[in-house]
Amino acid sequence: MSTTKGPSIRPRRNIKHPCYSLASVLVLTMLMASSLAVGQMPFALAQTIEEEDNQEAQEPAGSVNTTQTVTAGNETIEGNGNFVREDADESLENLSTLSVTSTSTIEVRPDRLSVSVGVETNETTAQEAVSQNANLTVQVLTALRGLGITEDRIETSSYSVSPIYEFIPPAEQCIQIYPPPPGCETRQDIIGYRATNTVTVTLDVPFFREATEAVPDVNAGQVIDAAVGAGANRVDSVTFFISPDRQEEIRGTLIGEAITNARQRANIAAEALQMTITGVSSAEINPIDFPIYTVSLREATSAGEAADAVSAPTQILPGQQEVLTTVNVVFYIGPVGSTDG
Repeated sequence: MSTTKGPSIRPRRNIKHPCYSLASVLVLTMLMASSLAVGQMPFALAQTIEEEDNQEAQEPAGSVNTTQTVTAGNETIEGNGNFVREDADESLENLSTLSVTSTSTIEVRPDRLSVSVGVETNETTAQEAVSQNANLTVQVLTALRGLGITEDRIETSSYSVSPIYEFIPPAEQCIQIYPPPPGCETRQDIIGYRATNTVTVTLDVPFFREATEAVPDVNAGQVIDAAVGAGANRVDSVTFFISPDRQEEIRGTLIGEAITNARQRANIAAEALQMTITGVSSAEINPIDFPIYTVSLREATSAGEAADAVSAPTQILPGQQEVLTTVNVVFYIGPVGSTDG
């Protein structure tokens, strides 16, 4: 018996190539990494937002932090806009200084004058005193206008009406004790009234008057003579002073000369110290006092007596007055060859 053998059938094995296995592992790894990254992003984002909210909650509402510091050269600019020159301040503190005091003086003649004249009347009643005073004052003003003096140069400086008292001692001898016993007091009675009206005339001193000004060439003596001749019985004062415009002119001249003198003295002192002026630390100018020269005159006892006393023209002449100013200047000094600031 013959036996026929067919082809042999072997079991098939599932064999994979190594390259496919490695690729599978890499793909799996990438998928896992992506999933982890996606899962962590919301957590990180949430954490960042929470930190920003906490920071905003800690800062007060409406507060703005503007402080900043920028360094440029020797200047430090702070957040408030102030400039701090630290190096410059330190260098200035180390500089030597020289203090100089200088005085400038000038002799000036007053260019303005004022004359105060008045009328004083005494009568039994106040009405009579005022009425008589008014009549005499009108005569005085008319005489002043007759000299060519305009209204804007005449003004009332004082006016008063007051009772006149008479002190009456006791009729009998009294014991000097205090308080005095009844009937021993000194009595005062009103025996009349006094009215006083004073006017002041202000003029330019004649030799300072410009030819273009419509001002009469009148001096103090002429004003007094005219007023007394018209009935004035009071000549209180004659005052000479310097006008505001003239004061400004003198002030500028004095300050300029005083500072120039101070600089000259500082140069002499620095040269003696073998140094030179490099700048000015400070300067102080003291106020200037302009003197007022007043001539007090004794009042006349009555208008008639005053008029009779006038024979020659009254002469009142202003003298020169001294005006000065003082300056204090502190200079920086340095070695010879330093730059003058």
